[in-house]
Amino acid sequence: MTLALGLAVVLFAGILQGTFILPMSHTRDWKWEHNWFGFSLLGMFVLNATIGFATIPVLLSIYAATPHSTLLILTALGLGWGTGAILFGLGMDRLGMSLGYPIIMGLIAVLGGLIPFVLFHPNDLFSRRGCIYLLGTMLAIAGIIVCSKAAARRDRERSSTASTARTSLVSGLLIAVSAGILSSLPNLGISMSAKLTEAGTSLGIPPARAGNAVWVLFFSMGFAVNGAYCLWQMQRRAQLSNLFRQATPRNAALIFSMAAMWIGSFYIYGIGTSLLGSTGAILAWPLFICTSILIGNFWGIRAGEWTSSTPAARNTLRAGMAILLLSVIVIALVNLG
Repeated sequence: MTLALGLAVVLFAGILQGTFILPMSHTRDWKWEHNWFGFSLLGMFVLNATIGFATIPVLLSIYAATPHSTLLILTALGLGWGTGAILFGLGMDRLGMSLGYPIIMGLIAVLGGLIPFVLFHPNDLFSRRGCIYLLGTMLAIAGIIVCSKAAARRDRERSSTASTARTSLVSGLLIAVSAGILSSLPNLGISMSAKLTEAGTSLGIPPARAGNAVWVLFFSMGFAVNGAYCLWQMQRRAQLSNLFRQATPRNAALIFSMAAMWIGSFYIYGIGTSLLGSTGAILAWPLFICTSILIGNFWGIRAGEWTSSTPAARNTLRAGMAILLLSVIVIALVNLG
C-alpha cells in the first residue's frame, strides 16, 4: 500500500509539472520576461519559502546543523539549475510546448537519474543495472533526434524562408538541450541531501518533511539567477514599468496558479520519494518526468501547435514521443535489476 501510495503521489506531481507552463500563454500585455519574473518570484521564492517554513519551523536550525560543504554544493546546484530554468523558458518560447517539452524533459528524465547513479554507484555502471541506464540514455537521444526531425519538417511547411526556419530551430534546440542538462540538477540535489535530512531528523522533523529544506535553499538560489535575468531583460527593453502597469488581477491569478503548480509538484514529488524508500529518487524520477511529458504534449497539441502540419510531421513527432517514453520506462526498469 505504501508503494502504491508513493507512486500515486509521484503521478499527481507529474501532472502538475506537465501543466504548470500552460497559464503563461493566457496572460495579456506581458512579455516572456514579465511572466517569468512573476513566476520565479512567487514559485521559487515566496511560495517556496512559505511552504518550507510552514512544514519545518526549525528550518534555520537545520541549516546551522548541516555541514557547510553540503550547503555550498546545494547552493551551486541551485545556481546552475536557475540558469537551466531560464533556458527552459526560452526553449519553450522558441520551440513550443509539444516539441520543447519532450526534448527538455526527456533529457531531464535521463540525466536526473543517470548522474546520481554514476556519482553514487560508479562500480555498477557496466553491471546489468548500469547497462539498462545506458540503453535508456541512447533511446532518449534517439527520441530527441526524431522529435527534432518532426519540428524541422513542420517549420519547413510553415515558413516561406527555409534558412530562417532552420536557423531558428537550431538555436531553439541548442537552448533546449542546455536547459535539459542543467534542469536535471534537482534530483541530484535531493540525492545529495542526506546530511541535511539527518540534521532535520535530529531536531525532531520527520524525514518526509525534513527533505523540504533542500527545496527552500535550492530554488531560492534559482530565483536569484532568474529574477536578475528577467529584470535585466526588462530594463534593456525599457519594459520594466509594464511589469507593474499590467499587473492585472487576471495576470496575477494566472502566474500565481503557474507558480503554485510548479513548486507544489516538487514538494509533492519529495513526499512520494520518501514513501518509496531508499531507492525512491531513482524509481520516482522517470515516472515523474514521463507523466509530465505526456501531459505537456497533450496541452501543446490541444493548443493547436501542430494543427497546420502534415500527417507525416505529426507521425514523426508521435514516433519521437514514443521513443522518449520508452527511454524513461527502460530507465525505470533498473529498479528490477
